[in-house]
Amino acid sequence: METITPVELSRELGMDRKGKQIRGFLRNPTDGGGPFEGHEIGTEWHLTPEQADRIRKHFSQASQG
Repeated sequence: METITPVELSRELGMDRKGKQIRGFLRNPTDGGGPFEGHEIGTEWHLTPEQADRIRKHFSQASQG
């Protein structure tokens, strides 16, 4: 399965280059979709296409609001 990191996704969305905002959302999601599963603390995030789409949706709505 193809994955994407928070840094790559952040660059795609034109956000900070280190993915800090996205990692913060991954740790404490505020969109009502529940926690992001499958991540071990201290390791790099590798997001599934579905997780990446959820993040894209969240940050596109945040930038419009």
